[in-house]
Amino acid sequence: MPISGNVVHTVNFFQGAFTIILALALGEALKTFVSDNHEVPLRWERVPALLAFLLVFFPFFQSMSQYLYITYLNPQTALKFYPGYLVFDGLIFTLQSGCFFVMSRALPPNVWRRFYAAVLVLMAFDIVWTGVTSLRGIHVGDWLWIDVAIVVSLLLVMAYERGRPASMRPVYLGLLIIAATTALSYWLERDIYFP
Repeated sequence: MPISGNVVHTVNFFQGAFTIILALALGEALKTFVSDNHEVPLRWERVPALLAFLLVFFPFFQSMSQYLYITYLNPQTALKFYPGYLVFDGLIFTLQSGCFFVMSRALPPNVWRRFYAAVLVLMAFDIVWTGVTSLRGIHVGDWLWIDVAIVVSLLLVMAYERGRPASMRPVYLGLLIIAATTALSYWLERDIYFP
């Protein structure tokens, strides 16, 4: 299928939009980790949330870029172009990027619920996206099940920790969930991540 310049331009527009938001989110996450206090230059208590942020951030950014290339730009793999699908993809990816910005502002351990609530919203957007994308005939089924596993696991942690005194336990449990599911995602969807 020939790829027209208009399609390339529109894909680049959407990719540029969510890339800017993701870059701002990454910058904000690093900024909230680095302190202005010269005696304590790094906020070490935020490391678990920062690691969880990065473990979600890079696979999402990589898969968004790969998906747009495979689906719209690569002449060997591009599907028949429908503007509505591109707008849908661009809108969902932009909303997901906004979730990363919320996460970047919620690294302190005392706001772990806000951080993981943003992860849950991110996963909800991704579940909608994977459902629609699967209906188009694109294999993303493993992501759907990984998203569901993250949602169920985080909801269980949030329910278990409800009303308990503040501790670092939920932050570390969330990091463990994110690390395990990220590794699983890279393994199951390696053909998309590394074609």
